[in-house]
Amino acid sequence: MDEQELHYRVQDGDSCVFLRDVLKYRLGISRALLTRLKQERRIRVNGRITRTDYRLQSGDLVSVDIAIPEPNPIEPVPMPLDIVYEDADLLLLNKPPGLAVIPRGRNSREPTLANGVSSHWLGQGFSGRFRPINRLDKDTSGLILIGKSQYAHQAVFGQMKKGLLRRTYLAVVEGGPPRESGCIDLPIAHLDPDHSARRSVDEAGKPAVTYYTVLQRLNGGSVLSLTLATGRTHQIRVHLSHLGCPLYGDALYGRASGFIKRQALHASRLRLIQPRTGQWLEFETPLPDDIGFLLDKLARE
Repeated sequence: MDEQELHYRVQDGDSCVFLRDVLKYRLGISRALLTRLKQERRIRVNGRITRTDYRLQSGDLVSVDIAIPEPNPIEPVPMPLDIVYEDADLLLLNKPPGLAVIPRGRNSREPTLANGVSSHWLGQGFSGRFRPINRLDKDTSGLILIGKSQYAHQAVFGQMKKGLLRRTYLAVVEGGPPRESGCIDLPIAHLDPDHSARRSVDEAGKPAVTYYTVLQRLNGGSVLSLTLATGRTHQIRVHLSHLGCPLYGDALYGRASGFIKRQALHASRLRLIQPRTGQWLEFETPLPDDIGFLLDKLARE
C-alpha cells in the first residue's frame, strides 16, 4: 500500500458506524485535518470518494490520502544532520548545542535546524512544512522529533497531551534538590517586560509539571533525570532555578560556568507510539562531549 495513505479495513464491530467516526477514533484524524481532507476529496471507501456521513459496512476498505502538497517557506541550507530515525511520518534528530531550531525572524541569516531539514528533504524529493513536535532551546542538545505531515504532527502531539509521549532529559545542576526524587508542580508565566525570553514561577502562569530523580551527587552539583508532564517554554530551567539548583552554565536563570559554555541540559530519551502502525518506539542518545567534560571536572573537584 502507498505509504502516503492511511488504510483501515472495517471490522464487524464498526458496521453501520459513520465514516467520520472511524476517521476520528480509528485513524486519529483531527477535526481540522478532516475538514481539509474533505475539501480536497482525499477520502475513499473501496476506491471511491465518499462522504463522511456514509455508514460503513463490514469489509469496507477506508483509504485516506494524507500527502497534501504544501509549500516549504524555509530556505534549504546544507548541513550535517545526526538522524536517529526516519520513516514516512517522522524524523528524529540529535540536535547539537548552539543550533537554533527555527529562524528567529524573516530577516535572520543564521542557519537553523529547520534550514538543514529543508535541505535534507529537498535531496529526498520530499516537500513539506517543518513541524517540530517537541521544542529545544538553542543551547539544549538532544532528541527533537519532527512530523512530516499535518497528520503525523497532530497525531503525536495528541499523544503528548495524553501523556503517552515520554520525554526524558539529563541535567547537571548546581547543588541539588533536597530529595532523591520528586515532582515540581508550579505554574510558569512570562511577566518580565524587559526580557522577551525570561520566564518565572507565578500563580498567574500556565500549569507546569516536572518530575525529577537524582542519579548522582557530585562535588558541588548533581546529575538529574527529568521527565515532563507539560511543555512550557524554559520549563526545566525555570523549575530547577526556583528549586535553588539551577543548571550549570545557565546564565539566564543561574550563572555562567567556566566548565561549560551553555546550560547543561540534554534531551536524552524519547518514547512514543508510531501514529500509523501503533507500535511503540523508544530512542536514546548519549551525552555530548561538553557535558561529559563538565562531569569529569566536577568529579575531580
